[in-house]
Amino acid sequence: MRICYYDLLNVERTATDVDLKKAYRKQALIWHPDKNADRVEEATARFAMIQEAYEVLSDPHERAWYDGHRDAILRGDDRPGSKDSSAGTTAEDLMRYFSMSEFRGFGDDDKGFFAVYRKLFQKLDEEEASAYMPDENDAQSFTHHPSFGNSKTPFADQDGYLGYGAYARDFYAAWMNFSSVKSFAWMDKWRLPDAPNRYVRRAMEKENRKAREVARKEYNDTVRSLATFVRKRDPRFKKYQVEEQQRREAIQAEQKARAQREKEELQAQLAAYKEQEWEKVTMVLSEDEQDEDNDGAANDETDFYCVVCDKFYKSEQQYVAHESSRKHVKLAQAMKQEMMADDEAFDFTSKNTANEASQPIPDDDDDDDETPSIITTSSSKKKKKNKKGPRFGFEQADDDANEEDEISQLTAALELEQRSRRRRKTSPGSEVSAAAAEDQDNVPQKESAKAKREKRKEKKKQKEEKEKEQGQRCNVCGECYETRNQLFNHIKSTGHALAAPQGKGGKRR
Repeated sequence: MRICYYDLLNVERTATDVDLKKAYRKQALIWHPDKNADRVEEATARFAMIQEAYEVLSDPHERAWYDGHRDAILRGDDRPGSKDSSAGTTAEDLMRYFSMSEFRGFGDDDKGFFAVYRKLFQKLDEEEASAYMPDENDAQSFTHHPSFGNSKTPFADQDGYLGYGAYARDFYAAWMNFSSVKSFAWMDKWRLPDAPNRYVRRAMEKENRKAREVARKEYNDTVRSLATFVRKRDPRFKKYQVEEQQRREAIQAEQKARAQREKEELQAQLAAYKEQEWEKVTMVLSEDEQDEDNDGAANDETDFYCVVCDKFYKSEQQYVAHESSRKHVKLAQAMKQEMMADDEAFDFTSKNTANEASQPIPDDDDDDDETPSIITTSSSKKKKKNKKGPRFGFEQADDDANEEDEISQLTAALELEQRSRRRRKTSPGSEVSAAAAEDQDNVPQKESAKAKREKRKEKKKQKEEKEKEQGQRCNVCGECYETRNQLFNHIKSTGHALAAPQGKGGKRR
């Protein structure tokens, strides 16, 4: 007689995992063989059933399947004549194998685990082979499922592959994906010859087809679940899991040890490494090449450089205006005086040198047509300039701000002078005297844009006020009003609207 798993653990069918665990511990303490010396055999059998009940109910999938087939499992194969003889093994027949009471121990004897389930699955395979009916276009024969084997059958290939079906893993792979080829015709609800007409016959065929599909699905699920149930309790599978875990841990340990050895070897090589002389030279050369590249990039930009003042300017006009400044002239005179003093000290003076020293520096105004000489140099000289100290032994006389103002004024005057020269060249009929050209140098700068905007805004405002005043004035009496309503009231009361405004007289033809 089979006992319900819930009754074995003494819990309700709605018990949680915590309740099952507590009940299992309690029943295990009660029925453990060591605590029942007077009834060892009974306690051993009961304790095994309690373990089986807890294993099934603690697994969510197995518990759900057990709850759905509980009555059939408890009933077993006790219903005589309840099935068709052509059906073979049915799902209800397999229910009793979902219990550890069907075998005794995990040996190879006739009542052992391997013998019982080997015979069962061999019988299922023979039934499938008998029910197999190939199609007319399919000449392939039936493929038998792998055997369950015995306790010595390896679960998976380790030393070498022995072929398909030689391992227990092949057996479980086939039966856990089982699909029956039986027709399940014994599950038909109606006999088609009893149909009165073809419409009823079609309805009968539809219901019979549906009943067969339901029975086939139930049978396939039962066989697959049984294979899962057996694998979970197979000692070969448990041993394989332990060996696989150990193998993975060994591989991880080996990888970790290899990485540690490689790290230590690398550290030892770095500690024993000594840089060669040729590597040092290569590094120095690479740094020099990089500096040359940077200098080459800097040389692409060309500025205007004043040797006297040791300054750079970005445009030719700024440089020309700088040469006309008082500061530049003063520094140029001081430089010439110092050079003359150096020549006298080393006895290198000559007549030509004395004549050049006695001549004053010509002003820019003496020759308007000549363009001052411009010294162009690359911006790479900026590095040298930064390293230089004060030139000619004297300090700068004016501030840089005053010089910039003076340069800007001179630049504007120079631009105005150049435009006047271009106008003289383009209009040969007009002659401009030298005095007029000199007067153009003193022309003040153009009025700024801001002042022009203010002036335009003021004119616009005056015009609007004038128009507003003209629009609110009576054309007859000339009286002004603040609002248009007051003007309209005046026109309405006096009748001045009839008088047209006097316009300007046109020319007679």
